[in-house]
Amino acid sequence: MERIVLCLLVFLSACLCSFAQSRGNTQSSGNKKTEQSDNIKDKGFDIIFAGGCYIGSKYNAQYYSGDYANENNLNFLFGNKYRYDEINQMIKDYYPYIGDSIHYDNKKSPLGNMKYRVAVMIQLGIRYKFNKNWSIQLVYSFARLKANGQFRLFYEAPPGNYHTGMLDNQYILGKEDRSLIDLSACYHFTTRSIVKPFIEAGIQFNFVRVKSMEAVFYDNNNNKIKSYSFINDLQNYVPGVQSDGTIVKYGGPGFGFSASAGIKIAFNKYVSIDPCLYFNAGKFGLEGYRNFSFNFGALVRIIMNDSMFSK
Repeated sequence: MERIVLCLLVFLSACLCSFAQSRGNTQSSGNKKTEQSDNIKDKGFDIIFAGGCYIGSKYNAQYYSGDYANENNLNFLFGNKYRYDEINQMIKDYYPYIGDSIHYDNKKSPLGNMKYRVAVMIQLGIRYKFNKNWSIQLVYSFARLKANGQFRLFYEAPPGNYHTGMLDNQYILGKEDRSLIDLSACYHFTTRSIVKPFIEAGIQFNFVRVKSMEAVFYDNNNNKIKSYSFINDLQNYVPGVQSDGTIVKYGGPGFGFSASAGIKIAFNKYVSIDPCLYFNAGKFGLEGYRNFSFNFGALVRIIMNDSMFSK
């Protein structure tokens, strides 16, 4: 999915630049600059398409750590007799030196080392220019974030054996969809070249939907054995008994502030390519992790003037 989005953005960028450049050359033939063309350039609506990368804060990633204090935690697996017996037997099959049962410690097993992978972010927005310097814009951004980290299992090490009595190579995977809506004021600096620096700052509304949380078990050679979900209170799991079908949706709305800085490369008055750095400080709807966190991104925007579509 990420590769498809990036390929489409690159293809669209190349097509638009070629089209807009040829169009700009036609319009500028004879070096005639009218007052009407100046108004088209400096005032009106812009349409924004963008793609890039987004890095989520490690603070929010701890929501998926499996810690006993979290609303979804690893005790949902190990606190259920049927799941525990199944996992215990599976681990012993792959680790023959474990003669006794494994032990899960609510306070020591989660390692609290969760972090988000770099995610693909896409943007769609609209901007209104009051003049060549000032504008206001509304932008929607979407990113699917994946968090990963490790947890620990304990066992009684055989006497005189070199094994430590701990298995640290067990992993947790979390996945969420994050939507960001930014309302920002923008300022473009005046220069004599086609390269124009700009800055943006504004307020943000955000929404997070938790998609999955899994404990993933590995053998001694770091090969995946099996994964188990620990979302939606699996302590009530009973083999062969159909659940009541209730699915709790985790996540929710939040708010924050955002800012961007970059350069506008204006090929002509119709289209530009705007590489920029993106920053937001926000509170997200993850229970227990609602303090402000800092998140970053790097984007390439394709900006098209609305007059491009009316010619």
